[in-house]
Amino acid sequence: MRNLFESIIDVGSGLLLAIGIQMLIFPYFNMHPTIFESFHIAVIFTCMSIFRSWFWRTFFNFKRKKIKGYYWNGKTMEKLYEKTN
Repeated sequence: MRNLFESIIDVGSGLLLAIGIQMLIFPYFNMHPTIFESFHIAVIFTCMSIFRSWFWRTFFNFKRKKIKGYYWNGKTMEKLYEKTN
């Protein structure tokens, strides 16, 4: 749950920045969204970014985590003491 909270803070802080950038950049591509439309676009990308950030943080934390004498070697769980030989 902590990873999700960190991801929300990390990605969510860029929401207003994204809206501002869209309002500046879109006219160069002959797109003229309202502030409300820019907000909706930014929210969609922000939600996807939060999910992506949470997923990768959780994946790599799991991969590094030792679980009851086992570790993840990238393919399977192996016992730590079997690697001494």
